[in-house]
Amino acid sequence: MKRFTLFTLLYLATGICLTAIALQYPDMIPNAKTSLLASAGLLYLCAVFTTFPFWHQSVQRSQARLRDKPAWQRNFVAIAPWLVIASVLVSAIADVLNRNWAIETLASAALGLPIIFLSVENLFVRNQISQ
Repeated sequence: MKRFTLFTLLYLATGICLTAIALQYPDMIPNAKTSLLASAGLLYLCAVFTTFPFWHQSVQRSQARLRDKPAWQRNFVAIAPWLVIASVLVSAIADVLNRNWAIETLASAALGLPIIFLSVENLFVRNQISQ
């Protein structure tokens, strides 16, 4: 465990918030509570994994493999995280707004947080490598 990044803190803080929300509402339906705790668990796992060197080395190796690929593949890999972030955000926001901010809907939208954070971290690490 050599690296402790800003993303490690982000994963931990969001996991703590989701856990607190899940434990604060005892009358929440079980599926929503399970969804919140699963998202928090995934975020805690990501926080642990980001401290290991293999996490960033895997992104570096994938960037090195991309140099030999055609331009359309490099462009797709560059755009893919942005598409993932946008699609998860748009679907979560639309779902939450359509259901009047119900706690169950917020819990299902929280499942997208680990995906968004992993995509953002991937973009950040790739940006550091290319500079």
